Amino acid sequence: MKKRTFGLSVATVGACLLAACASAPPPDNDPARARAKQGYADLNQEAANYPKSSASAEVAAPEPAAPTIQLSTATFKTTPTVLVSPAMSGKMAGSIDVIRRNPLAKTAMEVINAYLTNRGYTVVGLESQAQLDEVVQLQNDIAGNDEDLSYVAGLSVGADINITYAGSIQEGDIVVDLNASEASTANLLASESVRLKKTGDESQRALVQRAMEQAIVSLENKVRDRLAAELEKGAQYKVVAHLTGEFTDDQAEEISNIVSVKIRKQFNKMQVVSMSRNTYDLMVYVDPDKYEDAQMVYGVFVEALEGLAKVRKQNITKKLIIMEIQ
Repeated sequence: MKKRTFGLSVATVGACLLAACASAPPPDNDPARARAKQGYADLNQEAANYPKSSASAEVAAPEPAAPTIQLSTATFKTTPTVLVSPAMSGKMAGSIDVIRRNPLAKTAMEVINAYLTNRGYTVVGLESQAQLDEVVQLQNDIAGNDEDLSYVAGLSVGADINITYAGSIQEGDIVVDLNASEASTANLLASESVRLKKTGDESQRALVQRAMEQAIVSLENKVRDRLAAELEKGAQYKVVAHLTGEFTDDQAEEISNIVSVKIRKQFNKMQVVSMSRNTYDLMVYVDPDKYEDAQMVYGVFVEALEGLAKVRKQNITKKLIIMEIQ
């Protein structure tokens, strides 16, 4: 069995309306007929953007329509940012190679990006080697080589959500798998899988487009309400702090208490992912009107620990702050 795989991570599929041609009727001044004529004219105008049947007296029977999905109407205070990439294990650089070398993977990404943009998201991508090298270093700073690199990449470009995609074509059928995860925590938000059969002389590219259009609308609909609720808490930042100075246990405890109590009060919310004696892994939610960027969030830690310890930045990107406390 021939199997072609490609990296694939929202577009609506419209039902086709077929309009038959008819000759223009003679003038008729009857009001009821005039209203009916106007109604048909409106309907024909609505159908004008859809493919028409061949010139025949009968309208072809439509194929069964895909189940209609009621799209989420959740709105956002600020435009969410999404990082879309092929599903890869380990190296983000490899995902860029997939896009460059595999036209089906590129087609899938184009479908995703177009839908997300139309739905009000900002779509970003990693395109330069320098950017990739920086992300790799950030990954190593956080958790070593075993960490999911797409998670760190999303933070580095300021993403609120990461969407990854994968797919394969087997004997004309296509299977696509999509995953959406929260960029700040890497928690999986939703998954979607679609399997479609090739119809007629449909090209592989058209089949990929059709499958992705169906899958991405379902995925986005699953996560939109949840994402909107998360963003209501404020702009999200991941903070990783390392105690590198020679602190006594009492001093280390005092610093921990300042972070947990005093600094917490400066933000809308603080979530402790993990906290040991020497390492703090935090998620903070801030008022974007009060803290415009990561540098301002970093400044809160500097000010709060002044006189007790020195705070030095290791790396700051749009949504990720790595610092040392000396």
